[in-house]
Amino acid sequence: MQPLIRTEDNPPWPARLLAGAELLGWALAGVVLARALWLAITPVGALGEPQVAAPPRVMAAIDPFFPQAAAPADAVSGLDLALVGTRVDAASGRGSAIIATPDGRQQSIGVGEEIMPGVRLAAVDFESVTLDRGGVRETLYIDQSGPPAAAGAPQ
Repeated sequence: MQPLIRTEDNPPWPARLLAGAELLGWALAGVVLARALWLAITPVGALGEPQVAAPPRVMAAIDPFFPQAAAPADAVSGLDLALVGTRVDAASGRGSAIIATPDGRQQSIGVGEEIMPGVRLAAVDFESVTLDRGGVRETLYIDQSGPPAAAGAPQ
């Protein structure tokens, strides 16, 4: 009588082939998992070049829509003009300013317009404007250095 379970030391070759294929499959799965983990932790560019992340402060200073070259510091204007107010338009890169001329008139001037002969408004910032005076750039600030207005002392 023959036993129901084979007890041979060497299984037949199809069983050995299946065991080898299973071992190869597990090894391949381990390589794929290791590669996936490596890709998840390594920043890689479009062509496989490692990318160096830029510090956040550098990214905040870049304006991709209105790039401007680094300009030297402008001199403070010596013209007899007074900056009363500004309106900055960050969307278009333009704006306007209310400027008092030496005769006491206040007028709203847009970027690129002439304030007085030979002087144009070049740029508008939050508390200052840049003037183009015959190719030389000057900065005019809102004057806040005077004493506060007397508003009646509280009793």
